[in-house]
Parts: sequence; structure tokens; C-alpha cells
Amino acid sequence: MSSTLLSFLLASSIVHPAIYSFSNNDVNNSVNDSNVIKIYPKSSDEILTNPGIGFTDFQRIVSNQPTNPFYEGAPVLSYPDTSTVYYRFYWDQLTKSDNPNLNEAMLQRKIDNVLQIAASVNKKVVIRFMALRGKGDPIYDADVNKDSSGIPCWLVQELYGHGLNGTSCHLSDKEAVYMFKNPWFLHRTQEFLSALGKRYDNNKTLLRIDVGMVGTWGEWHLYGYAPKNSASVGLPDNGYKFKDLQPYINAIITSFPHTPKLMLGTNKGDFLSYATVNGMGWRVDCLGDWTKGWNHMENGYPTMISHMTDTSTNSHPDVYFNQRWKKAAVDFEICQGSLQDWHNINNPRHLTYNQVQKTFDFALKQHASLINAKSAAIPDEYQPLVKRFLNKLGYRYQLNQLDVNDIVHTDDYLQLKSTWQNLGVAPSYTNYPVTWRLRSANGNIIAYYTSKANIVNWLPADNDDDKSPIYIVNEKFKITNIPKGKYFLDVGLVDKNSHKAKISLAIDTKLTDDNGQYYIANKEHYSSYIQQYVPSDDGQYVPDNRGQYVPDNRGQYKPNNDRQKMVHASHLYAIRHTKTNLSQKFNTRDMTIDKHSEPYIEQQNSIGRWNEITVINII
Repeated sequence: MSSTLLSFLLASSIVHPAIYSFSNNDVNNSVNDSNVIKIYPKSSDEILTNPGIGFTDFQRIVSNQPTNPFYEGAPVLSYPDTSTVYYRFYWDQLTKSDNPNLNEAMLQRKIDNVLQIAASVNKKVVIRFMALRGKGDPIYDADVNKDSSGIPCWLVQELYGHGLNGTSCHLSDKEAVYMFKNPWFLHRTQEFLSALGKRYDNNKTLLRIDVGMVGTWGEWHLYGYAPKNSASVGLPDNGYKFKDLQPYINAIITSFPHTPKLMLGTNKGDFLSYATVNGMGWRVDCLGDWTKGWNHMENGYPTMISHMTDTSTNSHPDVYFNQRWKKAAVDFEICQGSLQDWHNINNPRHLTYNQVQKTFDFALKQHASLINAKSAAIPDEYQPLVKRFLNKLGYRYQLNQLDVNDIVHTDDYLQLKSTWQNLGVAPSYTNYPVTWRLRSANGNIIAYYTSKANIVNWLPADNDDDKSPIYIVNEKFKITNIPKGKYFLDVGLVDKNSHKAKISLAIDTKLTDDNGQYYIANKEHYSSYIQQYVPSDDGQYVPDNRGQYVPDNRGQYKPNNDRQKMVHASHLYAIRHTKTNLSQKFNTRDMTIDKHSEPYIEQQNSIGRWNEITVINII
């Protein structure tokens, strides 16, 4: 390897440094000044698809791939790549109507299948378990009785004396409203969650549990079932006390002790602050609701956040609520069905461009990590806003500088002083150890050196407008049993107890995969697929002669063969006294790994996340 290699590397991958005041040192050794060179990697403004941050896919593993690798339905080409998928399961989807035990076949087809396929493409899963459907929600799951309200028929029989032997499983309004006070329902819920925890707690693919089970759609309100003349659908408005519902939170804590958890925030009750004091993160629905009069953005969220720390009105206040993001995640779900709905000027709840910007800025101010944007189309006009948003959402780690002795004697020390920043708005809640490796010109890995630094502690700025703290890591590693020669020095943030790089850094360097081979990112935007969509004479869209998906008159996509049949998962939202049907199709039974999906799986597993930094000469 010639000296030209190093000259080319330095010319193409460094820029002049900015002047920083260093702080928050994380030190385990020191670096001396002999033979030290300073490397300043170029920063990158690319969107980084990293674990636990960004937009989520909703009831599907991947949205934006024209090849539809898991037969999940029509592609949404404008949706960004994701690292996390979000799924919801009703109780009656996981047990037979006449059997209290969790059904093995149902679990395998649904939850196990989701976890397996997500893991195959390096994605994480967030799950919510629910007990009460929205009033009148359609049921498309063939495993579920068509009149079910969310809990299995055998439990309806136990609670209310109907549901089996030809009688209806449907809950009356009164039965649904007061069900969560029923001691037997609580007992059965604890059994249900305990069984799920024994099966899924500690699953590496399960990123978080979204605490549900209580209320309509597991959202801790009683929309659709509360009395029609009620001014509110909040649980406290319908007679619930904190003591009635605390056991449901405790049941999740007990059943999933090793899995991170999120609690939904509402304007009613003291449940969220109790959960955050006990180590949970938090989430809220209806991001982007700017309805005239009362709305979530100007009224709901500020009132809720204020109440969390209010020792005079909150029976279980969390005085550190506004700092909890440093240890547990904050997630949001958008209001309405899609960002396309925000953009639609004929929509009564249309958002102006400025309101979209303010919506994203609010989520960043709350140090959010994930946004459920429903796997739905994103208007072209919003793409610059989305890019800026995704480049701040969650964590974004950047290596600013590396001081390294580029000439090392055998049996001497490779000395590294690395300077880092988190340019996002939240930390990673999982440590991916900083690992350095030496690599030969032909891609063979010669050695790995793992840092003692913990990136969980690399917090961003408290406020988005402030400068991110600087983190300095000083360390040295002894060079032994390595032949003399020139070697590439790479850095990667790896999965614990492995050498698989999982985190893309916000720097612009040559990338290699875990096996040391150079990686070229796929920049194709699928224009060849888009050209296959053709309008019919009446302005609708029809399948072309290659049998591809076709957009309808709303810019969405329709499947054109029986293989893509899906099952709906309905989700409705209550904004004051209105509701919007956000029914979304999915079917985990049709989602499969086969030869059709192998190219996508291979591509996702060969992404290069090791960054080539410089060349080391061992003499």
C-alpha cells in the first residue's frame, strides 16, 4: 500500500476544524503527542436510518419498497426508510374464542412472525396490546368473531354471561365503560400480560411496549362508549380513580421487567406521571392537531405536560418529568391519517406550511425519538421539512476529530483521542459500543478494539437551538501479534458482544460492511417503477401490463392481485367530539420470507456502517 493512499484519504475526507470548547470528558487513558496526526471527518447531512429513531412503519415491516418484499400491500414510495415497526394486537386476536390460553398458532402467525421478519431486516418492533375496539370498528381478522369488541368471547362469558353457545360477544356501552373496574377482568388481564411477558420479555427485536389494555384502542379513554351526553370521554369523567387503574400499569411493569415501556399521556388522570416515575417513557397521539378552538398542539399537550409536575393537582406528580427523556424515550403519533391529509386544502383540519414546521419543532423540543406517521404518503412539498426533522429526531452521533499516532511499533500502543457530538435531540437508549478496527487492503479484519465509552451518556443539547456538548474519549490499545505494514483504521458503533456495526454516523467517509468490503449506498429513487403507473380515461389509475401497483385518485396505491389481500387494523381518534376513520390494512399471515424477499433482506444486511477514518503504519 503506497503513501498515495493516505494522501488521497486526507484530501477527500477532511475539512478544517471548527473551534470547540471541550467538556463532559469520558476518559480512560491518555494520548501523548508523539507521531500524532489530527483527522477531521467531513460531516454529512444524509438522513440516517438508525435503531429506535425516525418515522415508524405502521402495521407493516416496510412501506416504500416497490418490490413489496413481504407481500404487505401497496408501496408508499414517498415514505422514508425506517428502523422501527409499530404493531397493535387485540386480546381476541391472540386466543381462541372459547379457550383462555394464548393460542400458539395465533402467536406464531402474528407476533412471532412480525418479530422474525423485522429482525431479518435489522428493524425493531414496538407493540401495544389492547382490549377494547373502537365503536363500530370493522373486523377483518379471520380468527376473530365478527361481533367481538376486543376481548375474547370466553372472557365476555365469564364477565357478563353471554358470548358463547351462540350468544353475542359484543359488549354493551355499559359493559365496556365499567369493564376496567371489574376485579375479574383485572385478574384475567394480569394473567394475559404475564403470559405474553414470559414469551416476549427480553426479546432483542422488541424495542418497547406501548402500555395499552385500558380504554378504547388501549388509549386510556372511553371514546364511543361513554354516555352520549358526557362532556368528556376521559376515564376520571366516568368514575375511575387512580387506584382503579394503577394495577394495569403495574401489570405491564411486572410482566415486562426487561423491556422498555411507554405510557400514553392524556389530559385526564395522573397515570402518566406515575409511569414516568417508575422508569417509563411517554407518548401522545394527535401530533399536528391545530383544530380551531381547543386542540392538542396549543391546549392538550401544554396542559398535560404542566400537570405532570404539578404537586397541587397531581396525586402522583413527577417533578423531574421534563428531564425523563434523558433516560426513557418520547414518541408521537400524528393526527389524521397521513401527512397527505395535513396537506389537503379541502380537509377542514388542513395545516399550513408554517403549522407543519411548528408541529415538527414541538416534537423536537420534547426530545422525541419516534414518530408514527402511519406508513402513508408524504407530499413533495413537505419533503425538505421531513428531511430536516429526521436529521434531528432521536440521536445523531458525529465524530468531529480523531487524534491518533499513525506510526505504531509492534508491542506498543495505538493511542486514540476521539471527539464526539450528539447532534440530535435525544440519546440512544441502548449502548452500541464504539469499536475501532484495523483492516488490510484486501478487506481482511486484523483486530478490533472496543472503547469503554457509553454512548447512552452522550446527551444532545437541552434545547434544539443550543450547541451540543462535546464528548472526548481518550484511550490506548496495545498492538500485538500484528504483522508490520499499513492498515486502514475504521470506527463503528456495534451491537453489544458482536462486531456488527448498527449505527450510521453523521460523517462522510468511505463505508465498509461488517466483513470489511466497501459499500456503495443505493441512491436509486425507483423512477422506473413510478413510470409504470398509468391513468385511465376517467382519471383513475389502472394496473399496467406488468402487473404493478397503481395509484388511485388520491395518490395512494392499490394492489392488483389476490396475493396482496390484507386484514384491517382500525384506529380512530377522538378530537373533542369528532372522529376520523384511520383504518389500515395488514395481514401478518400473508407476510412471508421467501425468494421474493431475499434480495431486500440481503441488501438490508449488507449496508456499510463501518467508517474508514485513516491509515495506520505498524513498524
